[in-house]
Amino acid sequence: MKLKALLCWALLGWSLGASTAGADSTLHCLWEIHGKHNTVYLLGSIHTLRASDYPLAPAVLEAYRGAKSLVMEIDPNELDSAELQSEMLASATLTDGKNLHDIMGTARYAHAEALAREVGLDLSTFDQFAPWFVAEAISQMQLMQLGFDPSSGVEMYFSGRARTDGKSIAGLETGHDQLALFEGMPMETQANYLISSLEQAHDLTKEVNEMVRAWQSGDMSWFETEMKSDLGRDPAVYQSLLVSRNRKWIARIEKLLDDDENHLVIVGTAHLVGRDSVIDLLKKDGIGAVQR
Repeated sequence: MKLKALLCWALLGWSLGASTAGADSTLHCLWEIHGKHNTVYLLGSIHTLRASDYPLAPAVLEAYRGAKSLVMEIDPNELDSAELQSEMLASATLTDGKNLHDIMGTARYAHAEALAREVGLDLSTFDQFAPWFVAEAISQMQLMQLGFDPSSGVEMYFSGRARTDGKSIAGLETGHDQLALFEGMPMETQANYLISSLEQAHDLTKEVNEMVRAWQSGDMSWFETEMKSDLGRDPAVYQSLLVSRNRKWIARIEKLLDDDENHLVIVGTAHLVGRDSVIDLLKKDGIGAVQR
């Protein structure tokens, strides 16, 4: 797999998402909040999809058609900038002559190596990279083997349509902001994150299929259970990559309610589920979100 694809996936793809299915259902991973003169739609996404997951549900397409603009975690157009690509590579690459073995330590590296081998991967291929990036790269390589395509994700799909339709696209944060989150993780946290990801690798196919079914049935309780499980495994990662970002986004999302036009906000589904999610924080501010 090309390094650029891995880097883009790592930047946009770490958070748990829900696959959107072509068949319509009673509920969707779509909420709406209302201002005095407009509606803001909140769509949970997965950043990579399979061709079989299209077309998207009618309710989702309707929300897009009614929106003047799109707001995403970051503007997908930013991923093509040479400056960001260079920054991503620098962030993912270990420095000072260190390698993954040095960071992990002999015992933990041997454990990670054995886990990677069980899913058909040679961990030494990633020895020059930081543990956070290795965790993301392995997960995304597995998704590719299951037929997921980084160019077919929800953000890429809608950003393509928006360019054609003349709709504006903005980001809740920048690519630099996202990279800073990973760079700020202590190496010990990164190492544990890698081990945790590898331990879950065996169940990825099962989890993806369950996730699709949960999306199709609007079963948000399934996602809440997954979030609680993730919190138990990596509380520091959960707080850094999910909760802290939700809190930073809230003011920006609420400001959209002051407009006269509708907007569609697209973020990873994990940001819309459970305690301290975007939905929960909106509720605490007296703004009720209705699931479509």
